[in-house]
This record gives sequence, C-alpha cells and structure tokens, in this order.
Amino acid sequence: MCSLYEGSDRDVLEAAVALATRAPSLFNVQPWRWQIGTELLHLLLDRSRGLPVTDPVFRELTISCGAAVHHAVLALRALGRQARVRRLPDPAAPDQLATIDIVGSADPSQAEVALAGAAGRRRTDRRQYAPEAVPSRILDELVLAGEEVGAKVLVAEGDDRYALARAFAKAAALHGAQEDYRAELAAWTGLSEGTAVGVPEPAAPQPGAQYGDIVLRDFGRVAIAHEETGSAQHAGCILLVSTSTDDPAAHLIAGEAISAVLCTAELEGLASSPLSEAFEIEQTRNAVRREVLADAGYPQVALRIGWPTTARGPSPTGRRPVHELLHDLLDDHAD
Repeated sequence: MCSLYEGSDRDVLEAAVALATRAPSLFNVQPWRWQIGTELLHLLLDRSRGLPVTDPVFRELTISCGAAVHHAVLALRALGRQARVRRLPDPAAPDQLATIDIVGSADPSQAEVALAGAAGRRRTDRRQYAPEAVPSRILDELVLAGEEVGAKVLVAEGDDRYALARAFAKAAALHGAQEDYRAELAAWTGLSEGTAVGVPEPAAPQPGAQYGDIVLRDFGRVAIAHEETGSAQHAGCILLVSTSTDDPAAHLIAGEAISAVLCTAELEGLASSPLSEAFEIEQTRNAVRREVLADAGYPQVALRIGWPTTARGPSPTGRRPVHELLHDLLDDHAD
C-alpha cells in the first residue's frame, strides 16, 4: 500500500490537471480549460478548439473532455484523495462540463497508483500491431473497465466487425471528397515535431493505410486508393464504445470509458488507438447503430487494441502547459 501524499490540496489538484492533459483528444486539439478552487476543479469546454467540419456539435470534443476527467480522477486517487464527479453541474453554464470535488482522503491502492502511471505512459499507436491475438481474459478486463463507468463496450467480431470495417471504409471515401474536411484535418495533423497541439508527422499513419480490414483515417493527404497491409490480425481487436443516450452527459461517460479502457490496456502492455471517423458522418454512424447495436444505443468511438510490434512505443505528442489551462476560480469570477 502506498502512503498518502501530504501536500496541499491545491498541489494535488494541479497534479491532477497535469495528468489530465495527457488524455487523448480528437486531432490532439486539447479542448479543455480548468478552474481551480479550494477543494475542487471545474472542467470547461474550450470552444476555441472547435472543429466545425469534423465535429460541428462538439460531440467528440466533449468525449475528449470525459477522458480528461477520468485521467484527473486517476491522479487524485493515486495521490490519496477521494473524488466525486458531477457531470454538467450547472444548467445555466453548459460549457462547464464537470466538477471534480475532493471529498476525503485515503491511502491509494497499488492498482490505483498503477492506473495513474499507465495514464501518463499511454500513447496513441497508429502503427500495425503484431498478429498474436489478445487473450479473452484481457478483453474481458477491458470491457469491464469501460462498463464500470457507465458505457457499453462491445468486442466487435464476425458480422459486427465486418459492419464496422465497412463503415470506416465508407466514411474515409466520403471524407476524401470533402475539400473543407481535408483542409481542416491538414491544419491539425502532419505537423512538425515539438508542437504543443495537433498530431506531428511521425505520429500519423501513412496516407492510404489499411491494416487488414480496417481503413485508417487519411491525415490530410487523401489517397486515391487504400493499400492493404498485413491481415486483419495486424489491425488488432476492435472494441466499440456506445451509450444508451446521445447527449453531452453520455458523451462525457463515453470519454471516461475510453480512458478506463486505454489505461487498462496500457497496464497489460497493449498498444491502442481510438478510431472515430465512421461516427463523424451521419450515414455511417447510423449504419453502425442499426447493424451492430440494433438501434439499442449510440456508437461513440471504436478502440483498436493489439500487441505492439516493437518495445519502443510512439513518441509522446505535445501538450499545452498547465499554466495555460488552469485558472483560479476567484480570478475568473472577478469583475
């Protein structure tokens, strides 16, 4: 058992925001701002990071904020603080997505410390994966991790996987025909290393990449045809995260589930990459909802999970510094 961190609650809250910055976000736009109080954090949607073509209603960016909430809670628990999350606590302030309150202290468990460490190490890995299958025991752990926060997680196999693969291929073709989408994507991806936001060139897959049955997003350089590399095993397992409703609260829950699954996968030594292109177009999202979920839920994001091919993982992508994201609650309310 690890000992309780004896620093001030403010130090702990700042550390929580620092870990939250490592959460995955669409195109690494990092769509969050934080307000800090005596024993609480407010998470606010940063609309200046919006993607009007790819995510016009901020569904995916709200999902990204949910992942940041979960990362922050992992940090608080690892530092010996009990936390309570209030989603959308103020109807008059819809951009205040969540409030995290410190409600007590407790020695963290080894599992809590390990998960927080995994959150800090995790990187999106868009490369091919090794062909070895992920054992069902681990898949069960991943499903449980996501469902414990309130989402539904499905391991897509057989007809379900075929339907998802078809949706991703169709979405890539539709996006490829949209000049405004390609321009927006190019503005955030394929960037030089060392940038604080966006996806640097080394972290982007090759244009036209298709790992077995899964077509990957073309990062601003749409290919005429996709070139299949390897087999479906090289794409890894596909997990579909869905929710029973499709409102901002559900989107936050989906993000928390994504964080839980990705951090658990990291603990198991697995590589991972969120996939969302099929859910950015109404036609393909509705097809997945109908064919995979039988209209019983709303698909939010898919996760590609598999064994890495090398011991060296991808380089970390940039993050905005905490001091740019964190503001004192009293200062923000001053005249």
